[in-house]
Amino acid sequence: MCAMYSDRALVIGAGFAGLLAARVLSESYGDVVLVERDQIPADAGHRSGTPQAHHPHALLARGAEVLEALFPSLGAELRAAGAVQADLGSDFASRVPAGWAPRDPIGLTVPSTTRVTIERIIRRRVLKLANVSLVDGVTVDGLLHDRGTVTGVHGRRSGEPFTDYADLVVDASGRTSKLVSWLAELGVHCPAPMIVNGHLAYTSRLYHVNDDLPLDWKTTCEITHAPTTKRGGAVSTVDGQLWFVTLFGAGGDVAPTDDDGFLAYATTLECQDIAEIIKTATPASPIHRAANLRSRWNRFHKVPNWPRGLLALGDSVVSLNPVHGHGMTLAALNCAELRHLLQDHDLAKEPLVFQHAVAKAAQIPWMSATTTDLGWSQKKLPLTTRFLQWYARRLFEVIPGNPQVYRAFIRVSQMVDHPATLVRPAVLWRVLWRVLTGSRPQARQR
Repeated sequence: MCAMYSDRALVIGAGFAGLLAARVLSESYGDVVLVERDQIPADAGHRSGTPQAHHPHALLARGAEVLEALFPSLGAELRAAGAVQADLGSDFASRVPAGWAPRDPIGLTVPSTTRVTIERIIRRRVLKLANVSLVDGVTVDGLLHDRGTVTGVHGRRSGEPFTDYADLVVDASGRTSKLVSWLAELGVHCPAPMIVNGHLAYTSRLYHVNDDLPLDWKTTCEITHAPTTKRGGAVSTVDGQLWFVTLFGAGGDVAPTDDDGFLAYATTLECQDIAEIIKTATPASPIHRAANLRSRWNRFHKVPNWPRGLLALGDSVVSLNPVHGHGMTLAALNCAELRHLLQDHDLAKEPLVFQHAVAKAAQIPWMSATTTDLGWSQKKLPLTTRFLQWYARRLFEVIPGNPQVYRAFIRVSQMVDHPATLVRPAVLWRVLWRVLTGSRPQARQR
């Protein structure tokens, strides 16, 4: 059990990260209020604050594990709502530039669902907690403070001034967070954020499942990979009877948003199942595009005069290129760490303890996402980055026909194992053998 430190916590943002933060804070604070800019629709559908919800949201295996700990039986509830449980080996048809990955069972499963569905179910769970409430339609304009301590927020609601006080304020307002400017108004200046622009784009559409198509997978994916493979695509079965079709573009390639162009782009992929779905399945949504995708890290852990009474987590701190699918899992890990630290720390008085933990959790996914994205950069990169890119290319060349290497890669990509496992002897030897001999393992036909 967490210690009960004070009376009131306020969370800015009632999206995925904010809901998880409220769930954790409910164990340590007598009153937890979620303050949300959007009006939460009665049907809990799409809202303007989550434009990425028009695209797939991957919940990695590590993230699913954390969510199950915070919300027991959540996986079962998601499946009852139509989420499709898929083994990351046998149920995934994955193509890397060198060919198709093995289809052997890996033993890791993830729920495949839409952002709208998972957020709706978690919101319902959180708002059932007796000490958690939601105030929506609030535009937060800044922080209230007193002698180095944040004491609440001020803003507007329905055109009227809005003020709310709390012993702890948590910024979970996501990619559009204004926290850096709010802090500057208090005389607290943050280092310039680290930004890596991957110059990637993805274009997505929902389709009704066409049961007449004989497909042997639940999810298929064909990845882009610098410097030559600029196009990719993916289809995931979500919410029971829907397909989420997404076309990726890198290095200047972007999938069109008109029907004919969307299909024509898909026909250029090796995985022709994607084009066949677009040809034959009935659309269930418009086509949506997100472009110029980038990663940004606000290094709040390096602010020596960080105010008491304030925490930041999720995309407010580290927002990673969503193509790589780390976002929800990293937010979940932040909240798991929040829960752990609250057992021994009054984080309202020791906020940098938490901000350092957030920074530590971000290191590996940041390295993974940005190393991949920098493959499209025309600038000369640091030697370490160039080596990691070289090794990744060699690793992908070995994956077809090699279940052991693919299993190791999947466990790392799902944040279950540390990336160091990819240079252990069993994997390293296969990669070096490929380099030394030029041989390629016999790839299995899909």
